[in-house]
Amino acid sequence: MSRFTAFSLFAILVLALSPARAAEQPLPRAWFVDSLIKIFPGDAVGSNRLIRPELIAARGQHVSVQLAVRSSRGLEGVVAEVGPFKDAAGASLTGATVRREGFVVVGSHTEKTPDDELVGEAPGWFPDPLFDFPAKLEPRRTLPLWISVAVPINAQPGDYRGAVVLRVGDRQVARREIRLKVLAATVPSQRTLKLTNWFSLNEENFLRFYKIAEYSPAYWTLLANIGAVMAEHRQNMVITRLMDLIEPRVQGGTLVYDFAKFDRWVETLQHAGVIGYIEGSHLLGHTGSYQGPLSASTFQIEGGKVSTEELPVDDPRVETFLTGFLGALNTHLEAKGWKSIYYQHILDEPHGNDPPHYARIAQLVHRCLPGVSTMDAIDASHLPVELQKNSDVWVPLLGHFDDQVGMLQQRIASGHEVWFYTCLYPQGRYMNRLMDSPLIKVRLLQWLDFRYGFTGFLHWGWSYWTPDPILDTQPVINANRTLLPSGDAFIVYPDKARMSVYSSIRLETMLQGTEDYEMLMALKSKDPAAASHIAQEAITGLTDYVRDPQQFRSIERELLEALAK
Repeated sequence: MSRFTAFSLFAILVLALSPARAAEQPLPRAWFVDSLIKIFPGDAVGSNRLIRPELIAARGQHVSVQLAVRSSRGLEGVVAEVGPFKDAAGASLTGATVRREGFVVVGSHTEKTPDDELVGEAPGWFPDPLFDFPAKLEPRRTLPLWISVAVPINAQPGDYRGAVVLRVGDRQVARREIRLKVLAATVPSQRTLKLTNWFSLNEENFLRFYKIAEYSPAYWTLLANIGAVMAEHRQNMVITRLMDLIEPRVQGGTLVYDFAKFDRWVETLQHAGVIGYIEGSHLLGHTGSYQGPLSASTFQIEGGKVSTEELPVDDPRVETFLTGFLGALNTHLEAKGWKSIYYQHILDEPHGNDPPHYARIAQLVHRCLPGVSTMDAIDASHLPVELQKNSDVWVPLLGHFDDQVGMLQQRIASGHEVWFYTCLYPQGRYMNRLMDSPLIKVRLLQWLDFRYGFTGFLHWGWSYWTPDPILDTQPVINANRTLLPSGDAFIVYPDKARMSVYSSIRLETMLQGTEDYEMLMALKSKDPAAASHIAQEAITGLTDYVRDPQQFRSIERELLEALAK
């Protein structure tokens, strides 16, 4: 090769790699997608493009949209920001945020569910957690961004414009405008829907993910931060572990109880805004398995010292213990002024031979905690008389009361609370909040509450993480024989740096559905017929409901406009 040719090739290579040439490389492609449509890494440019990115919102409402970003080459250190929305007069709305969506592994699709009720391909990567920036944009892999606007309660109705901007260093690589129309409707600040997600703050979790000691100062900080996230998402009820937080000691040959930890727990969560209501943990449980013998955890005196003993439910020491324990709890709740916000669980999902034992312990609770409501997850398709009479707040499993809607509505008409719950069930064509379900199913859960007159919602798994919740979203149950559906066990992710949790697109969607419920209730107080009509447009039946996001947006707008009148 001649010296001239070699020099020419070297010059071409230098020019190609120079900053000026790099700046001429194709910029990332970015397009808006409705926040009810999940974005996957393999989505091609323009997939599910939202032609008109205009958000319609009430005052006090959280609304969202997604920005999908895809590039032919990788980019490191991508950051995004969304500026304040401004109207034609220059007035600004604050409260806009943008987060990057993370991907987690879903190993298998939910069983007994038709293909047209699922999204994504399993095994594969599914969007769920919401993380901070910076982000890495991998070549030919679509990255979704979640843009939220928390519309201020005092916002002036009108049209606003904003923009989301992507940068790498000082260089802007994408900018897209968003329109926001604020209507005169308002999300009520009062949280009439009772909402609980059971969460785990056990030793295994906080040691593994947070490296802190139980009941240390850092523990209470973590609890406060978790409570704040719950409160931000309108949860207003917290499962409270009685046997862990109430400490026994022997005094004069009998058991007396120290409520200091219990009080700190409740007061921490009250200050965080999530209590609300106190949900006393279950007094009975099954030993070994779902079909195992029924037992109760008790405190007993042995050799002058306190011991914890698991006793068969028919052991007479169980009733003796509960009488003293619940009597002390009753006195304490009255002294603290908390009795009116306290609910007591007896047994989760009573079945088989459980009902007579359930009835006996529930009657004991009513004697020892007069005026306190018992509540439990039940199967309304098989509800023995012992449960009908002794469970005050029925929480039936969705998918197990299709033929019992009339019975449940009679119960509501008689002045009782009826909620519903989901877990690994229902599957099939029912709604749930699983990772391989369309987000419309999550959004409509609280519409279903309103549609059928239910006043609460329960799910068992808020933070029951696997050792690696990014790579393993399906914990094993039933003696390592059964995988839970993806996302059943948790809907948030550990945030070690901030001693808190990361939200998810499912949790944000649940928040929006809960706000819809409160707006439907507000409309019902003004125009019951209109509220009922709009709810039935969205949900005709338990498996017959709107599934197209665009159609839902029309119904959503109808609700906002009716409330704005």
